[in-house]
Amino acid sequence: MTVREYTILIVDDSSEDREVYRRYLSKEITVNYKIIEAESGEEGLEKLALIQPDLILLDYLLPDCNGLEFIKELQAQVNLIPAIIMLTGQGNETVAVEVMKQGAKDYLIKGQLTLETLNTSIKNVLQQNYLQSLLHKSLQQQQLIAETALRIRKSSDLSEILDTAVKEVRLLLNCDRVVIYRFAADLSGDIVAEAVTLGWTKAWGQNIVDTCFQAKGAARYEQGQTLAINDIYQDALSSCHTELLEEFQVKAYIVCPLLLSPTSSEKYSQLWGLLIAHQCSNPRRWKTDEIELLDKLSVQLAIAIQQAELLDNLKSELNARTWAENSLKAKAIELEWSNRELLKITALLKTRNQELDRFAYVTSHDLKAPLRAIANLAAWLSEDLEGQIPEENQQQLQLMQSRVKRMDGLIQGLLEYSRVGRKDTPTKTVEVKDLINEAIDSLPPPPGFEIVIPPNLPRLTTEALLLQQVFINLISNAIKYHPQQQGKITILVEEQAEFYQFAVQDDGLGIDPQYHERIFTIFQTLQARDSIESTGIGLSIVKKIVETQGGNIWVKSKLGQGATFYFTWHK
Repeated sequence: MTVREYTILIVDDSSEDREVYRRYLSKEITVNYKIIEAESGEEGLEKLALIQPDLILLDYLLPDCNGLEFIKELQAQVNLIPAIIMLTGQGNETVAVEVMKQGAKDYLIKGQLTLETLNTSIKNVLQQNYLQSLLHKSLQQQQLIAETALRIRKSSDLSEILDTAVKEVRLLLNCDRVVIYRFAADLSGDIVAEAVTLGWTKAWGQNIVDTCFQAKGAARYEQGQTLAINDIYQDALSSCHTELLEEFQVKAYIVCPLLLSPTSSEKYSQLWGLLIAHQCSNPRRWKTDEIELLDKLSVQLAIAIQQAELLDNLKSELNARTWAENSLKAKAIELEWSNRELLKITALLKTRNQELDRFAYVTSHDLKAPLRAIANLAAWLSEDLEGQIPEENQQQLQLMQSRVKRMDGLIQGLLEYSRVGRKDTPTKTVEVKDLINEAIDSLPPPPGFEIVIPPNLPRLTTEALLLQQVFINLISNAIKYHPQQQGKITILVEEQAEFYQFAVQDDGLGIDPQYHERIFTIFQTLQARDSIESTGIGLSIVKKIVETQGGNIWVKSKLGQGATFYFTWHK
């Protein structure tokens, strides 16, 4: 069983309370908590200047300040605030709301504290922080890879690309040195790019002769394997290799091969060099995502090298070959590498989407819980105080419930918007006429509305639920924004070469042409939300669904002349 380790700073002037927290935390067998204590706010801030805990258990009433003052002082001193759980001797809703606004993750009452409540709160807070850090790190990694790929496409200067790569990798991994090593024919080599922090030996430009490596060959790297060493003195390295690492003060390192794709005249990939990250100050346990990041960047760098060498070859062959034979060769190599990259990126995106789904679920759950509490409280107040408070106050309670409902709709809409295109929807064969009738039944429209469905609607094999969601949104909008309780909605269809063009036409107020683009933007509405309840997400979801399916959506309308929403859908 793997035991995780976390550092917790307890800021509390009561030695008895600190002893209770220690005793509770020591009973958790799946987590090892390292406890650091402080008896005052000043002492707590001093220790935070020296350590970076995962969590702070903070007493609200300290001898020299209160919890809110402590948090504000902490925010003024550091950029990265640890997770905070506030503890108080007495429950106070006003204090609880304020500390949560200031950034505390939870609020516990000492008199009600149990082993289970404390451990549950700590685990939930640490899990939230983990998901947030995972998302942040994922975005950082994707940004770095995207920026590197962009430079590859824009520049043919290999030295510039390599120099940029080592600098950005060193910053992202927060390691002491990153180098790119290029092999010679005898497996000796040179450091051709380096980013190193002050105080450590520079390796750039030096000829590296590793006789042990030359003797044993480079089979590991020729097969595309990555090597991560956490401590050069704990792993089984040869003495000559260890001595070479000591020359450059290396304590831990990661090595990723730079493999060039075989050309038409070659059978195997060519080991061009290595991308290496060094930790010099101390041994380091490399994380899996750090190793994966370096591996992905090694692929990007290999593409850059391949492109640079290909460019040189093209220049030397211009006199013997036509521009069309060279363009085809370049496209073939580019397509080959693009396909390999696409497979890796697809797998990465699948993993990241799963992580984002989990993060979105946790976030929406945490947001909806207080909304339900507010809605229930407003309902109770309205019922309990009926006839006892002025009508204005009753209206304010109703407005509160309406706003809570709107916020709940926004959260749900955001979840649906984020999932469009990332969730597999079953494909089946449907009659579009039946699909539209089901959509109308699910609304349903007021009795005064006539909905005209043409007889020539097609049969499609498609993601029927998504197509139905498009019709539901467009029809419901035509009803919701109609100025009368009666009206006419007409469904139209036109067959094109690869698409069907559908249209939902109404005889309502119409839309000023200057707003035709704005209405498809998320959270945008043309009428006040208090006059017509709307989240402003519906058309954004429709647009995202249609474009994910390869189609387009647009509107034609003028004020007072109704509106027609067109969209195309693959046959």
